[in-house]
Amino acid sequence: MNTDTQSGSFLRALGPLESYAWLIDPISPKHFTITAEVTGSTSVDAWAAALHAVQSRPPLINARVNTDSSQPLHFVYDSSAKIPLRVVRLDKLTDIEQEIKREFSAPFGTGDIPLLRAALLYSDTRCVIIMTSHHSIADGLSLTHFIRDVLDSLAGKVLVTLPLQPTVEDICIKADTPVASINIPTGTSTPVPYTERSLAKLNIFRRRLSPELSSGIRLREKKENTTVHGALAAAFALAFTRTSTSTSTSTSTSTSTSTSTSTSINSNTPVRICTPIDARKFFALDYGLSFSVLFPTYGYDARLTTKFWDLARAVTDDLQPVRTQQGMATVINQFQDFMNNPELNRLINFDKQSCAPDILISNLGVLPFSSQFGELTLESVWGPNVLIGTEGEQTIGVVTLHDTIHLIHTSYKPLPEFLNTAEEILTSVLDEKLPA
Repeated sequence: MNTDTQSGSFLRALGPLESYAWLIDPISPKHFTITAEVTGSTSVDAWAAALHAVQSRPPLINARVNTDSSQPLHFVYDSSAKIPLRVVRLDKLTDIEQEIKREFSAPFGTGDIPLLRAALLYSDTRCVIIMTSHHSIADGLSLTHFIRDVLDSLAGKVLVTLPLQPTVEDICIKADTPVASINIPTGTSTPVPYTERSLAKLNIFRRRLSPELSSGIRLREKKENTTVHGALAAAFALAFTRTSTSTSTSTSTSTSTSTSTSTSINSNTPVRICTPIDARKFFALDYGLSFSVLFPTYGYDARLTTKFWDLARAVTDDLQPVRTQQGMATVINQFQDFMNNPELNRLINFDKQSCAPDILISNLGVLPFSSQFGELTLESVWGPNVLIGTEGEQTIGVVTLHDTIHLIHTSYKPLPEFLNTAEEILTSVLDEKLPA
């Protein structure tokens, strides 16, 4: 693995998952955004200088992908890389979501360098920074840590260069790694088509749960032998079933032409939930930019599993064995064969049948760093906005900051009131007494 910073030098080959993200992106873009709101006095020049300073920290920011067909895909250092920064006056905006949509709706080109860009919604005492990354070089947690580094730099901290991160396959698979006993993810019976993408069809909604509801979920999940993620997954699975059922009913009884952007969904099938799982936390790695997550998809019959906490525990029971080196190696091995020899049609089928989630819940958890950076305060973080790209998909990005759960909903065919319904379900189940 070469960490030489001479322009044109070989860094390392792309791993199978990175190759998937790179090769499928022109067909179904896998880039994503993380948005942070910051209070405190800054300047546009200071933000630009901080981005420039942090750019030298993780090697993959300064990389391009060599696509010479005679060689395997590999990262090459490129000294010409400079993070693009678009600046908009925050006090002239009425809709931050519109700016997030603008960034998310613009995919990367195969010749773009770097595979990362920034948009700054600026005012003298409050700013919103929207970072967008190609998935071959980063994931939600590593991009969130990149934003942390930018804020550290704004506060005057000098940051050291990070080592080049290994691939997720190198992290998880060792010669002596045993096979784990896990519930192997299963695909759909028929391929789910890709959704039609356009800025006009893209919808993004944000919701900050109250501190009381957020803490209530954390306290109750421990007593119910599940997790916050399990509780959120159960709430959104039930919201999906209820909302899609009411949408289908209202559509079938309507005699007028509907202008709704929501999709018609078969609520009689299990709700497929995709959960990205961080590989680093189990192997004591830092959060330099890299694509180091796996994203298994499991199905849950939210119509038959009427007890909320049973559904939450079912989600946790599926994911817990995967959250080990052995479990991750087992998931990787399931798809290693075709990802090591990627053919575009097989990668498309992976999206449309192996993944094809109804709901993707990317939960970054409780951010493991301070929200104070000198005189600056990190007030909120929203994301990731990301999609596998199949029809009817609803993505929920989750971040917990200041003891408050932040939710952001992304979809080209959103279910109406999806965040509201899930919040109502969570509030309702917390009001129920624990069984004696």
